[in-house]
Amino acid sequence: MRNINELEARLILTLGNSFRNLRQLRWNLENHNKAYLEIEGKGNSYLLIVDHKGSGLIRLDDKPYFELDRYHTLIPIPFGNHKISLELSHYMDFGEKVDISAGIPFYTEIDSNAYKLYVYGSQILDLVRSINDNEVKDDLISALSKALHEAYFETISKEQLFILSKLIRTTLDVSRMVQEIEEPLDVYKEDENRSKFEGALNTLRSELSKLVNKYGKRGVLVGTGHAHIDTAWLWPFDETRRKVLRTFSTILTLLDKYDFHFIQSAAIYYEWVKADSPELFVRIKEKVKEGKWELAALYVESDANMVSGESLARQFLYSQRFYLENFGKLANILWLPDTFGFSASLPQIAKLGGVKAFATHKVFWNDTNKFPYNVFKWVGPNGDYLPAIAFGHGKGGYNSDFSASSVLEQYNNWAQKDQPMLYSYGYGDGGGGPNEDMLIRAEAVNLLPILPKVELSGVNSYIQRIVPVEEWRGELYLETHRGVLTSHSKMKLLNRSAEIALREAELWSTLARTYDKEVFTKLWKVVLKDQFHDVLPGSAIKDVYKVAYQELEEVINKANNVASEAMQKLVGGSGDKTFVFNSLSWDREEYIEADGKLVKVRVPSVGFSLLEPVEVRDKAVINENNAEYLVENKYFRVRISKSGQVLSLFDKEANREVLRDKSNLLIAYENIPGWADAWDIEKGFEDRSFEIRASSSEIVNNDGIVASIKFTYKFRRSEIIQIVRVYADSRRIDFITTLRMRDRELLVKSWFNFDLNVERAVSDIPFGVVERFTWSNTSWDKARFEVPIQKFVDFSESEYGAALLNNGKYGATLRGSSVGLSLTKTPIYPDPSTDLEEVTFIYSLYPHIGDWKRAEVIKRAYELNVPLRVVKGVSEVKRKSFIRINDSKLILEAVKVAEDDNNSVVLRLYEYENTRGEAYVEVPFNVTEARSLDLLELNEVPRDIVIEGNRIKVKYKNRDILTISVRG
Repeated sequence: MRNINELEARLILTLGNSFRNLRQLRWNLENHNKAYLEIEGKGNSYLLIVDHKGSGLIRLDDKPYFELDRYHTLIPIPFGNHKISLELSHYMDFGEKVDISAGIPFYTEIDSNAYKLYVYGSQILDLVRSINDNEVKDDLISALSKALHEAYFETISKEQLFILSKLIRTTLDVSRMVQEIEEPLDVYKEDENRSKFEGALNTLRSELSKLVNKYGKRGVLVGTGHAHIDTAWLWPFDETRRKVLRTFSTILTLLDKYDFHFIQSAAIYYEWVKADSPELFVRIKEKVKEGKWELAALYVESDANMVSGESLARQFLYSQRFYLENFGKLANILWLPDTFGFSASLPQIAKLGGVKAFATHKVFWNDTNKFPYNVFKWVGPNGDYLPAIAFGHGKGGYNSDFSASSVLEQYNNWAQKDQPMLYSYGYGDGGGGPNEDMLIRAEAVNLLPILPKVELSGVNSYIQRIVPVEEWRGELYLETHRGVLTSHSKMKLLNRSAEIALREAELWSTLARTYDKEVFTKLWKVVLKDQFHDVLPGSAIKDVYKVAYQELEEVINKANNVASEAMQKLVGGSGDKTFVFNSLSWDREEYIEADGKLVKVRVPSVGFSLLEPVEVRDKAVINENNAEYLVENKYFRVRISKSGQVLSLFDKEANREVLRDKSNLLIAYENIPGWADAWDIEKGFEDRSFEIRASSSEIVNNDGIVASIKFTYKFRRSEIIQIVRVYADSRRIDFITTLRMRDRELLVKSWFNFDLNVERAVSDIPFGVVERFTWSNTSWDKARFEVPIQKFVDFSESEYGAALLNNGKYGATLRGSSVGLSLTKTPIYPDPSTDLEEVTFIYSLYPHIGDWKRAEVIKRAYELNVPLRVVKGVSEVKRKSFIRINDSKLILEAVKVAEDDNNSVVLRLYEYENTRGEAYVEVPFNVTEARSLDLLELNEVPRDIVIEGNRIKVKYKNRDILTISVRG
């Protein structure tokens, strides 16, 4: 019986012998990135390309056919004469820019018996190297030895050795062998004795069958082909568009030859292919109809922590409706293998988005705790659950290759062995998905003992078979990549601004009856694309942000113009009168800027009022001495040092100090996390820190209405400008902050230390809120040293609390009763220019009487993010409210025209206090029909609704997300 190295050497030469009738071809070059050649397919014919540089699309007779990359170099050629064209990109698989080269093309015919013998044998050796059971190892080696005894080596050609030298790197130094054959030697010829390979393969199958009978199979593996393609990352969007066309072409070619299932998310990719290659799109439709090509929800594989609830709703709405329109079906799965953590409300939103299950791999990237389940019920905030699968725990992850060692490791790690194991195979990003080797390896796994039985039946069959028992409630926090909540400040700010701008534009144009569905669909899709999980998180290259920044700014400008035009129509057109608009669903009394100064106004719920300043009887006053400023208003006495720290904040109404230590303490931390520079925050980031103190300060406003102090912080080569603003009769204290960052590898936080006895903090998530423990009792608590927030984070006792609001930040450290809001992170990789642009944002301190619910903290956060708007008009009506909701526990998140009925208005609301009740919603017309729908506006969601003239009475439950369509 031979040893492993001896067997491997023979297998390599068997692979070489599988390439028959090898002959080198020559490209005809059209230009620097295009080439073609003529080729005849004679049966099991292939084009083999070596030494290429760049990624390429192979066209067969001018139609997209296959991908050329480092994993797809063997291109099957059908019978007949064909023209093969190659279009090359300067990007390699993972974004490496190269000088392109078409490489060396070879014609070959594959001896399938020899090729399979090589693949099966390699799988056996891989398994032998991965197990400790000597009896099984010896039996496997014996089986392979018997087979190779029949497939004895006779001869091999120089061309075959040359191909081997390009394809594999093993203990057999084929490269040295072929280099030594300098002159033509007639002993190096192709082996003509082909029957021995068929005999050897049959022997191997027979021997493996005996071993399966002896040792058995273990469990069931359900495989799905997959090609994880980042919408943008280390390459720009337009390269991804080319990747998609190359990958989809490859998959279709393989699906015509092999029986397997393939899953692909991201409706945007199908839109691209439909536009770029209609014929290819038709073929995809055929495979979807057959059930072999499976769809996955969302417009892109988006971030799931920083996007708004409405953004997630639109991710489902536009993707699922595209699938329904083009493929006649919805996606059953929310497929997010690589997204960086998942908000607690996602299972609830996903169910309303039409999916039946959720799948990810990323929870197995945790750096501290092992995620305990593979199949489980993910329970949402409303108590309902979505079946969930965490797959790929082991070698290969979601880009597995069907190697025996990968299957074995993932199965050993599979927690619920009474449930089938989901296995995702295919090279990711630029890799083009599965190749033929993987599909042959799958055959081999099915023949090998002690490995699971393989079924390539895909995800839809899988989710019908699982029976989840274990439960997980709350967010799926990812214990790594915590820095993505902060990297690229401008990207975060533009995302928040775009979401708000679209909300405003849709709401006012719906009420003004100027809603253009095509325009809004187009604008939303830009925002959704830029919410991809490497774009919004700030972990892409500079070229990506050049595009994203410009197009998001265009979205914001366009949406603002649409909103202004609609508001102006609602006040009778352009005129001399000044009107103030409020899109939030409660009456507001706030400050706005008019004629260069701040004035206070009252504006009704979802309505407008003539600008008539409200008298402000209280004063905000600043007194200054050598060391500090004393600022006082109706509610507070605030001491602020001239270096910028808030030393004391005394609440006069509550008669208590808010702070236990100086706050708004700016700290810069050295953060050099390694390869995942933009992604990560070091566990030990606090080991080296620097306090940033203001180098100068000045009073910039002290008119009684508002008291403002400007602080200038200089640190190394960077500068932070901050205006602290206290209003006469408001509990909100604003910190208007401008970043001018030049220094690299820093994380900068602003710390607030509250004098509160708390155990938990509350912050908002898509369509709701989440509570988090703020003390580090367990390893799970310790790992959450940076958590996602959106518009606020609050620390409350039963009768008092303090919140930190913001209009464009997403990361924070929660520690006891302290919060460190992350302001900026300046990695070198992958974008060395991260945060070099000047960015201005606001975070606000909001101390309050009562807990966060009584103080309506979430509403104060919305008010910071959704400012009142000013429009000139002629209306004789001084004050009007279009929509009113009598229940303060419901937030009106969106108002739009229905997708299928221009005469119906859709209202999206959510309950955030964890209560149930009955609310009246008043609209500006008599309601003839009211329906409770899912996010897709396709299916009824059972709910009691009563129509009463121009209002509806609707019942809601705890943490409900409501989509109500009203027709007048």
